[in-house]
Amino acid sequence: MSSSDEEGEIVPDCVTNYNFVNSKGEPISFSSLPLKWNNNEGSGWEQKPEPTEHAFLRGMVEDGHRWFCRKAIAWKFELSYVLPEIYILLHAKYERWMKLQEPEKSYEDIVRTVLISLHCLRFLKNNLEEESGEALWKHIRRTFNTYEVPPSEDDLMDHMQWIKEAASRDKDIAKAKVYALHLTTTAVCHHLIHTICFPVLDKMQYFLLSSISSFLLIH
Repeated sequence: MSSSDEEGEIVPDCVTNYNFVNSKGEPISFSSLPLKWNNNEGSGWEQKPEPTEHAFLRGMVEDGHRWFCRKAIAWKFELSYVLPEIYILLHAKYERWMKLQEPEKSYEDIVRTVLISLHCLRFLKNNLEEESGEALWKHIRRTFNTYEVPPSEDDLMDHMQWIKEAASRDKDIAKAKVYALHLTTTAVCHHLIHTICFPVLDKMQYFLLSSISSFLLIH
């Protein structure tokens, strides 16, 4: 545990069974917060965190014995461990990062795509020579085998901006053959389908183009 600067409160290092809500109590993804890329003071921000950002981290701390709620202003991730680690910057006078563990069950759908994207990056970073997109998705689907809808490349689409940024900052991800051969191509295909083709496609045409895009990722 680490001590908070607010009235001597003890702020634990991690939180489990967590969720995030806005000022109206509505569920939101932590990925809506600014993303910090490194620990260099004054740099490395996707965008500067605003003190007026209304996002609140809620969950259980101290082995589930205490309810915790605190305003959150940013997030970051670490891919150097066995599993991706996610940290939240709490609103405080001094930087106070808190590690996220398991999300609340009802919150899983909201952060599903973020978690899948992070696990994809972790796979790329540690499997540089793997060329098969099928191997990537076999691993991801095994990791998230409790999801009612199996993970797919569609889960990455809303996060391609920071996925690409992660690749530009991490030489291992950038060198991964799966990233170079599959993810970039699939991102382009999905962009074309959703922004250019979709308005004039009937359902069957859309299904066929989506299937082609998925085929590119798997083979």
